[in-house]
Amino acid sequence: MPEPRSIEDYERELSDVNDRPSSVKNGGYEQKVSNDSDSSDHSDEEDAKRGQEEDGDKNREDGFEEEKTGANHNGEREEEFAQQVRQRPPSTKARMSNAGNSLQSRPATQERGSRLGTPGRPVSGGSHGSDELKGLAEGEEADKPRELKSVNGSRRTSRASIESPAGWRERTKVTLAFPLERQHSCPVCKDVLRYPVKINCGHRLCYSCHQEVSRVEPRCPVDQSPFDKGKPSVDNEFNNEIMELQVICNNHQWGCNWQGAYKEASSHDEKCDYSDILCANDCGAKFQRRFLQKHLDKDCPKRIIPCAYCDDRHLREDKRKHLEECKKVPLPCPNKCDKKLTIAREDLDAHIEQDCPRTKIMCQYEDIGCSHRASREKLPKHYKTGIIEHVRLIYDLVMEHNKRLESHDVQLQDHLNLLQNHQERLADVERISRNQLIWRIEDYTRKLKEAKAGSLPTLFSPSFTTSKHGYRLAASVCLNGDGKGKGTHISVFISVLRGAYDALLKWPFDYRVTFYLLDQTDDASARKHIKFSIKPNPCQDNEPFLGRPRLEKNASFGGAKFAKQEDIEARNYIKDDTIFIKIAVDCDGSSEP
Repeated sequence: MPEPRSIEDYERELSDVNDRPSSVKNGGYEQKVSNDSDSSDHSDEEDAKRGQEEDGDKNREDGFEEEKTGANHNGEREEEFAQQVRQRPPSTKARMSNAGNSLQSRPATQERGSRLGTPGRPVSGGSHGSDELKGLAEGEEADKPRELKSVNGSRRTSRASIESPAGWRERTKVTLAFPLERQHSCPVCKDVLRYPVKINCGHRLCYSCHQEVSRVEPRCPVDQSPFDKGKPSVDNEFNNEIMELQVICNNHQWGCNWQGAYKEASSHDEKCDYSDILCANDCGAKFQRRFLQKHLDKDCPKRIIPCAYCDDRHLREDKRKHLEECKKVPLPCPNKCDKKLTIAREDLDAHIEQDCPRTKIMCQYEDIGCSHRASREKLPKHYKTGIIEHVRLIYDLVMEHNKRLESHDVQLQDHLNLLQNHQERLADVERISRNQLIWRIEDYTRKLKEAKAGSLPTLFSPSFTTSKHGYRLAASVCLNGDGKGKGTHISVFISVLRGAYDALLKWPFDYRVTFYLLDQTDDASARKHIKFSIKPNPCQDNEPFLGRPRLEKNASFGGAKFAKQEDIEARNYIKDDTIFIKIAVDCDGSSEP
């Protein structure tokens, strides 16, 4: 609600209005006032209007009132039009001062207006409380007309922006207790005066009707006398008289007996028990205010309600769905074991499986062949009467198990024999996979030349073992020969290396070692490998070769004339400049841990 304003504030605003540019806006469009030779005519027109205003003041002093006709009006379209206020005569300022005094002395009302009509018939009218009239003397920026641009770029004033008093309220429907008098109706809209403005001739118009009439030609619609086109002031005293008209509630046909002043109608309507309202929960229901609590308690589908069995809260319209899923809802036993018994849904399955006396279950001797099925309460009787049958089933089962045990013993012995064979084969496979080495020697031509030149006389293979915990061995080869085979043969040797499990092995080393130079002919059946085998002699003289290594490795032993160089080049022992030498140790693993 705006604060009360003093007369000095109104005077200051009026002086600001008088200083505005001299232009008029007719029909929503701005028209410049010429300042040429027509200035004398303009002065004459101003003098004539001042004279008319003085005549109007005289008529008001004489108490002149012309009868006004009242009629029903089923709605009005309020349009906002632009207004450029012209200079006001001193008498207008005086009326504004009186309006300010009235505003300060009378409390503001908050009621909406109504249209007045005959008793018992609802009409709509305007709110004329003093709090809404305060804006009439205020030159607020919000009341300035909106300017729009036309297609050709020229500015025009929006026709829909008619200036209205601050606090303007929509009309509300009321019903008069007594017939409407003619002096309370507007001669333009034939409706109750809304923000009444008294013109020069003494007649009163609604504030909006005054704006619309003055927009075209400021003439009284009753006697066609001209009046001032300036900004009007509201007749507060007459407005207060309208506010005191007696009205009855619009819902009197439903039983409401309220009757009071026009200014109190809107306040009553907002709290009348017989007024139609919509549900605050947005469920779409419409009902009288007195039924609000009943609607919320019993009918509103959008109201949040608590579950009577659990802590969940949900909409009333979802109550059925929730009850179908709620784990705390008490339900009767589906077997009807006790008509008075109710069990929570979450405990119902456990009751049926464990406690319900009417649940049908199988005999506990089902595993041995009993197929009897009865309710839990009748099974004890079955156990008493079926003892002989249960003993016979147990005997048959024991005999069948004995037969199976005998057949299982036979199968178990077969499996033990098979397992032993597999273990022996696994040991053979392990020996095969671990007691031999296939050595790949690449760049044979280059390495042979280096051996002949003496820069690389001997090549050494990676170390290998005869088993996982067996002897650790390594082979060596002289491509240009060694000893008796130097320059004509390839010599191969093997040496025993020091290993991690030597303390567990049998010494001296006395297993046969066989060397193979593998033929790489494509036809596997036509291959002829060069083979050389040596069986160590475990004598005292061979201790440096076959004894447990004291250093990193023992002295090598083997064959100086393993293969002739000319035989190697005659067949496919060399392919892609690569040869393969296989070293196999005939170790059965009996001396190994």
